Amino acid sequence: MKTYCKTLLLFMVLFANLIVVAQKKTAKRLGCNTADPINSFAFDTTQPTRGMADNNFLWDNGKTINVKILSGSNALKTKVQKWAKEWMKYANIKFNFIDKGEAQIRVFLGDKKGNYGHVTMGLGIRCLQRDANDFTMHFDTTDFVYEANDKAFRGTVLHEFGHALGLIHEHMSPVSGIQWDSSAVYARKAMMGWNKDMTNAQLFRKYNISYTNGTQYDPKSIMHYPISKWETKNRYWVDWNYDLSEGDKALIAALYPKGKRENKVPRITISNVGETIIEYNHNRRGICIYPSFDITCADKEAEIYYVSLLIDENSYFLPTQSKDYQINKYAGLAKAIKLPLNKVEKINKGTKNFELFIPDSELPSNIIGKKINVYFRVFLNNNGEFKDVFANISSKGITINNLY
Repeated sequence: MKTYCKTLLLFMVLFANLIVVAQKKTAKRLGCNTADPINSFAFDTTQPTRGMADNNFLWDNGKTINVKILSGSNALKTKVQKWAKEWMKYANIKFNFIDKGEAQIRVFLGDKKGNYGHVTMGLGIRCLQRDANDFTMHFDTTDFVYEANDKAFRGTVLHEFGHALGLIHEHMSPVSGIQWDSSAVYARKAMMGWNKDMTNAQLFRKYNISYTNGTQYDPKSIMHYPISKWETKNRYWVDWNYDLSEGDKALIAALYPKGKRENKVPRITISNVGETIIEYNHNRRGICIYPSFDITCADKEAEIYYVSLLIDENSYFLPTQSKDYQINKYAGLAKAIKLPLNKVEKINKGTKNFELFIPDSELPSNIIGKKINVYFRVFLNNNGEFKDVFANISSKGITINNLY
């Protein structure tokens, strides 16, 4: 365990400033709300203006993806189908729209449904982590009431289905050279309900260059946000993009080629997610943590870190003095696991076959009387680049009355 924790600390430092309150409410947003994985993207360099994608979350090449539209008028459903299928002209992938049966992508058409605007709930295969009864993509159709807004609707559908195939936001390219006027952007976005963390996550974050030597960025990409002149120091601007750029077409054809896929990386699929359970074991004198999900790895073997952090009833992480059961000085632990290729690992399905354990002696002394939950996460180690793959919070906490 000491080896695991020391190794984990090396990469968790990268995320120290990115750990947020686990159950923090999302403020209202405009535009796309898709959360991209941390420090994770891949470039394709055959063409000079191709955009960015996350190869670790691509679907199997040649896959037929079932898509079900859960609501909305027949006219709106027809438009979504027509525009989503535009990607199929260039990618070796098929969107199969169905009315009944199981679907990997489930689309909700309606109002904002809480705080959601236009959002894809999971980049590429990450949507499989969603509950089968929940949507994985949402369009706020109140933005597209009039026929004149068909162009905007088309652009939004193309953008979100780009995310569904594994593409990420183009304006976050580290080679974009965008000179953001951060003060002006923070002030304006605050008026729209965005806080600084949200603005950083949606606009200012820059991804590391990985997998290839990099490429030029594509301001015409459907995955690029519009930029107004007031948002940049040099008055650089990018208009709304409503169609696939030549770079988009070339990139998606390279990611989903008619032939064999090149540049393979570990692709981790997590599905059939159940409840993460936290229990206190009186006989063993410690906390037992049991996450529940299916996990499989394709294309290349992967090293996975299963990480658990203790949180209180207000979703704050618990500081600790423990040397071995801590992550960035917060109570928790991790285990490194090697995943075999093309084998479904069923974690705590029916029987308890995987456990994370923290003994009493390593728990924070001020834990007594507090209701404790666990924030469980999965990280992928991809050649030294650590990627946040999955997160889940235990739905039922425990209260510890005494420590032995």
